[in-house]
Amino acid sequence: MTEPTFREMMFYGDLGFLYLYDIRYDPHSRAHCNPLPDGRVQFRLHTEPGFSGAQIVYNDGEIRAAPFNKVANDHRFDYWEVIIKPQQPVMHYSFAFKRGDALARSYYHGGRGLTHAVETRFTLDLTKQKPFETPEWMQSAVMYQIFPERFANGDPAISPTKYLAEWGDTPQPYHFQGGDLIGITNHIDHIASLGINCLYLNPINTSPSNHKYDAADFYHVDPAFGGDEALRELVNACHERDMRIILDASFNHCHPQFFAFQDLVKHGEKSRYKDWFTIYEYPPKIRLRPHLMTPEQKEHPRFQRYWNWVLRFEEIGGVPVAIVEDDDGPLVDPTYQAWYGVINMPKINQNNPETRAYFLNVAAYWLREFDIDGWRMDVAQFIQDDFWQDFRAVCKDTKPDCVLLSEIWGDTAHWLQGDMFDGTMNYLFRELCIEYFASGKLGTHELMEGIIRLQALYPPQVTAIHQNLLSSHDVPRFLHVADEDKNRFRLASLFQLTMPGAPSIYYGDEIGLTGGNDPDNRRAIPWENKAAWDQDLLQFMTDIIHLRRNNIALCVGEWRWLWDDMDAFAFERVADEQRVVVLINRGGDISNLAVPLTQGEKAAGLWGETAAEIKDGQLLIEQFPARSGAVWEIS
Repeated sequence: MTEPTFREMMFYGDLGFLYLYDIRYDPHSRAHCNPLPDGRVQFRLHTEPGFSGAQIVYNDGEIRAAPFNKVANDHRFDYWEVIIKPQQPVMHYSFAFKRGDALARSYYHGGRGLTHAVETRFTLDLTKQKPFETPEWMQSAVMYQIFPERFANGDPAISPTKYLAEWGDTPQPYHFQGGDLIGITNHIDHIASLGINCLYLNPINTSPSNHKYDAADFYHVDPAFGGDEALRELVNACHERDMRIILDASFNHCHPQFFAFQDLVKHGEKSRYKDWFTIYEYPPKIRLRPHLMTPEQKEHPRFQRYWNWVLRFEEIGGVPVAIVEDDDGPLVDPTYQAWYGVINMPKINQNNPETRAYFLNVAAYWLREFDIDGWRMDVAQFIQDDFWQDFRAVCKDTKPDCVLLSEIWGDTAHWLQGDMFDGTMNYLFRELCIEYFASGKLGTHELMEGIIRLQALYPPQVTAIHQNLLSSHDVPRFLHVADEDKNRFRLASLFQLTMPGAPSIYYGDEIGLTGGNDPDNRRAIPWENKAAWDQDLLQFMTDIIHLRRNNIALCVGEWRWLWDDMDAFAFERVADEQRVVVLINRGGDISNLAVPLTQGEKAAGLWGETAAEIKDGQLLIEQFPARSGAVWEIS
């Protein structure tokens, strides 16, 4: 064993300065301590500004040290990273810092936090903390999300006969327009021509609703969508075009027509399925208290449509409805636990072993029998963690390269530690895009800081496969929020298609389809009226999707912010084979623009018409047009 040139307890040879500087490190978070498949370990931490250097001091049989690199910063934090390769599976480590002031004081951080000399270290056991690998194919995915009931009607003969509106009518909560899986298969070449290589469908299981998040049968495709055979044909059509397909479901709730709940309605407390749900009073029923209805509710057309639906719910849902005179509860009061009190969504108890086994088998069934490529799971935060841990194990055993996405809004790091999901619907990314490109409420430097913080929330393998969206079935379409300004949508889409993560296009966005809150965001595509399509926008979207698909750096490259000023910014994506710079300007014309580069001698245009040259380590642009973007390959 060689003698180290420094002391493990005091890397810099002096006692640490006991001042409470802000340092963020969580050894249990993959964003901070991230074992990699090749035996290396990536460490990342955040410090307040002012440190001139940082070291990881570790003992893997020998005492070693390695310097951190400062990879990003914002006004609150510097972001540091180092990758080491321990020589043994168990290692102990701590951190040493130097301040950048005249005193250059030392600072040490160990397993119990701030210390004058490291006496308690962090421990990493690589036999227990295995690498967290996400599907490699997802890094190069461009997703296309479809709300099946409104994409295309391929077979009018199977459309619902009740509450059926004309194709293209203004969407209503309880109406149908006849979209099906046959229509998707019929138009698969439109999707493929865009450059899409991953199709994501909102739920398709048998259900009386148009959205089908309230499944009545988890083992079959709704007959109005074409049944099971229509899905087989769609999966085959996708796979023939090297396109993956992801299904959507909620294992948090079901429709009351689900067989287990109907047994409960019929047999009450004697039902063998009583532990599949939470029942407050047997038999399950819905109490209505019309005397509690407010004058505003009585006058509101949408509420009255809802009320009429509730009055018919015994026929629709098979659950008794009773009008009561008491004041012991709300206006609409189910005697069973329902998701947010929605009467057609009884909450499923996944703590019950029999229930859990049923739904885990459902998850494996569609992967195994239909060869789908992954799941997007609805309202995942409402189901306990150990269910998702079992869910991951079952899905990965069935199809190891399947992708598992969660629908959780906000910081989803808790569910992305390698034992539950691979990634999430990235609503944090959408929020930044809305605030910067659509509403203009965020400044450019604020956008940069938001993206840097977002990258720091997750390990890189998660950031690389997040579903980065601008629109979805749950939020107003981007165009609507942007006051129908398609140029704002173009700039946001260019940003989306050149950032790390799997960009997700909501059906119809590529032709200028708009829409406000649900259900208006679920409009039908006007296939019979292509004069209503924005062909210029369609060409733009096709071009930038292919731009991403054809450039490896835009798919898998590391991301680094280069420059921002007023309403313009630039960043780079770097892979082993390629370096790409992206410049976006949401403001007016810019003259004599100089963007600092990390390296490079030549700039070749990949997209956009703006010429540029490299001189003295800068990308020089004589004139950059207003509200535009450009992409260059740097060599």
